[in-house]
Amino acid sequence: MDNKRTKTKKVVKRRLRWQGVFFLASICAGFFFLFQAAMQVEIKTVKVSGNEYVKDAQIIKNAGFNESVKYFGFKSKKVCEDVVSDPLIKNCKIKRGLGFQIEIVVEENIPLFFYSSESSIVLSDKSFVDGTNLYGLPTLINFVPEDVFSEFVDRLAGIDGDIIRSIGEIEYSPTTSANGTYIDKERFIMDMNDGNTVIINNRNMSILNRYKKIYASIDKLGVYNFDCDYDNYIFTEYGE
Repeated sequence: MDNKRTKTKKVVKRRLRWQGVFFLASICAGFFFLFQAAMQVEIKTVKVSGNEYVKDAQIIKNAGFNESVKYFGFKSKKVCEDVVSDPLIKNCKIKRGLGFQIEIVVEENIPLFFYSSESSIVLSDKSFVDGTNLYGLPTLINFVPEDVFSEFVDRLAGIDGDIIRSIGEIEYSPTTSANGTYIDKERFIMDMNDGNTVIINNRNMSILNRYKKIYASIDKLGVYNFDCDYDNYIFTEYGE
């Protein structure tokens, strides 16, 4: 009797062991087939965010996303390298979302102005893009020394885009004493699209962010001198 019981127990244990192995194998096979199926799923939608100047379609094209690209069939690093090959794109990040959605998050190199001396558009990272003024940007009409130019780009990059686009022309216009010594080497004159004239320098450039508010408080056309220190400015109405 004891031998029969022992044999029965061993048979039951073997059956349980093989059933467990088969169960685990079935689970692994299921995951494998699910994985294989997921690898074949194509991207459903592509969303682009963070862009203003480069169109969604151009970014998606640069990324190489088309109808045949699989959701898991690309490397984010390689895609971003292709996206930032556009000089107007500074940074890129790829996000995979629910429903097999891809989001391309970009940070742009902002076009600031057209520089007549170089026949180029100047970007916020101080690089130049050949071509005509395609963005409704202001035009810097004359040459600016390199040291003044570098700081000018840095300061202007911190100004609201709507205000930059409200500038028509920019002229570099330093002031000097009778003996030729610079009084203000960083001085610029800006002709605004609304008819006003703004005189400003690099160190006070941030005042431009308050231009609309200041103009609204005065509500007159004239010359706005923002090149004064200590947050002071002088307004002179045209004809005075």
